[in-house]
Amino acid sequence: MELNLVLDIGNSLIKVGLFEEGKLVGTFFATPHPFSPEELLGRLKGKPIEQALISSVNTKADDAVKTFLDAQKIRYTFLDRHQLKLTLDVDEPSQVGADRIANAYGALARFPLNDAIVVDIGTAITADLIAKEGHYLGGMIYPGAQLCAKALAEYTDKLPFVAPKKPSSPLGKTTETHLQAGIYYGQLGAIERMIAELKLTALSPSSIKIIATGGATRNEEFIEDVRELVDLIDPHLTLVGLHEILIELTKKE
Repeated sequence: MELNLVLDIGNSLIKVGLFEEGKLVGTFFATPHPFSPEELLGRLKGKPIEQALISSVNTKADDAVKTFLDAQKIRYTFLDRHQLKLTLDVDEPSQVGADRIANAYGALARFPLNDAIVVDIGTAITADLIAKEGHYLGGMIYPGAQLCAKALAEYTDKLPFVAPKKPSSPLGKTTETHLQAGIYYGQLGAIERMIAELKLTALSPSSIKIIATGGATRNEEFIEDVRELVDLIDPHLTLVGLHEILIELTKKE
């Protein structure tokens, strides 16, 4: 059975997904710097990969990945927003990140009968509204936990950098737990309000489905607190969306 491959090349990670008959059958991570062909080869060797789609925000890693795929004789294409059916209903469509476009496709695949809000919780927290007719309507960007912790340490005189995590109590008793509680619960509060405000802009707020994705959705403790705010937690939504794009492009050929 032939497989499809999707690669999401970021600044610190390459996320890889393998799909068989439309189903995600394998995921793993690789490092873009330094890129190790052996790392990918060990995962992909012997697998009958028919084609690949690459989404990238890291031009330095692109050539190395292309060289690897060429050596393995894997046919590939890069995500090109101009070839997609998704309507980017914003003032600056060229500025919409490839990951947010992929998330929109993932949302349309997961909930084809509903408008959706995708909250991607990583270095930054993005919240995007997608209409079921295939329109990306816009969204919000907010700093993630690591950025908040770094900013507080760098732009104040006495506050230290703390590793963001859930404190034992929301009532901080030390400077460290004050910071951790503020960052942790402030992040949850921001997510809740972002969702609420985006809902108010929709034509049918009560039918909207909320999806959480991103690196933070692999943190079980954090997800337990996010779960009550969303309808679905899908750490692999971006990969699912990229595969949907690959299928769409394949049908055009």
